[in-house]
Amino acid sequence: MLKLKSAIMGLKKRWIFSLLLLIQITYGLSTITGSANVFYNLYYLSHQSVLDMNSTYLVIPEKFTGVPDSRNVNMERVREIYEDLDNHPNVIGYGTYEEQFIFLDNVAGNLPGKMAKELTKSHSHIGINGIVVDENYSRTFKLPLAEGRSFEEQDFTTNSAGKINVLVGPYFQSYFRTGDIINDQYVIIGFLRDQYIVNNNMSNLYLKLDKAMILPMPNDRTTNLESMFGRLNNGMILKLREGSNPEEFNPILQLPGNDSLTLKNLGEYVRHNIRANAYMELPQLILGAAFMLFSVMGILVTTIVSILIRKRDFGIKMVLGESKYGIYSQIALENFLVGITGMGLSLLHFKWKFNGLMQYASSLDLASPLDFKLNVVILFLVFLILLLIMVISNFIVFWFVSKLEPKAMIGGME
Repeated sequence: MLKLKSAIMGLKKRWIFSLLLLIQITYGLSTITGSANVFYNLYYLSHQSVLDMNSTYLVIPEKFTGVPDSRNVNMERVREIYEDLDNHPNVIGYGTYEEQFIFLDNVAGNLPGKMAKELTKSHSHIGINGIVVDENYSRTFKLPLAEGRSFEEQDFTTNSAGKINVLVGPYFQSYFRTGDIINDQYVIIGFLRDQYIVNNNMSNLYLKLDKAMILPMPNDRTTNLESMFGRLNNGMILKLREGSNPEEFNPILQLPGNDSLTLKNLGEYVRHNIRANAYMELPQLILGAAFMLFSVMGILVTTIVSILIRKRDFGIKMVLGESKYGIYSQIALENFLVGITGMGLSLLHFKWKFNGLMQYASSLDLASPLDFKLNVVILFLVFLILLLIMVISNFIVFWFVSKLEPKAMIGGME
């Protein structure tokens, strides 16, 4: 407690230097927080996909000209495409999906109050994003569940009007257990981990599964030709054997009278997005590295000047029995107080600057490089950077303090 009091008094004596250092740390760490978000998101996109990045291919139109018209399509040709994929030797598996927004009923207070309030913030109605997958799609999952089981064959024979077994994101673990029923219809059989899933083959944005639900597609919808056509155009993925040539599937996927369909590797799609955003962040990285360098220099200069201004005070303390380590620990504590205060102010500045983007990203629940947030991981990364700056600068300060002699210091300025 005495050390803390001495450190606060020391900061008062060097308040101009402390204020300048505080401003530098505040704006520097705020910049680094933005970069930490982007690179954390890029890491997330690289490692947290439900689908295997290398073997999974997305079926997309070569040119997007609007919603495909099914009126002039031979529906039997649609069925043939599915049969050709079933029998192709290089196809490990394929599947289709549909997006669906799930409205949650809270008329009778069926949902926990906190949950209803949080979900209302994200959407105009209480609801969550859902992905309806067919049985083939579910077999391509790379799903290490946090709890419960994945889909089984019988889950896809359920009538859509009856009770449906579903998988839900980790957000729901705070409120429900396996076997609980939502909306008197959705029976939770498992909880997903913090991953993301493709929810639009035409976009480089992906659905985070934290607050999402995955539902099995009933067999009657799976085999409906109109539904099969719609999913083929923007809701199909293929899992191919290693070494397969995706171009060999172009003739198989053609529908007369509609835009040509082609395959794009999911991993390449994601990695292209990652590279583009990583290059965009290079100026921020350079700025962040410059901040770290100037922060170390700033701490050194302000600390050494502070020591020289107060060297008579420190010299008297050393004559009275204070060790050089004791002097150093007070100075290090002063710098640490400035650093922690600067980190707090930097987070407030970051939240103020990016508040709109953070709310927008949270409402969409999408995985993208601009999914800005202040979660535990981001806070830990920013603290590590601050700690690195403090360790390097204070190590040099310790070397300077170790050279001080009481006799030379007592005749100094004060």
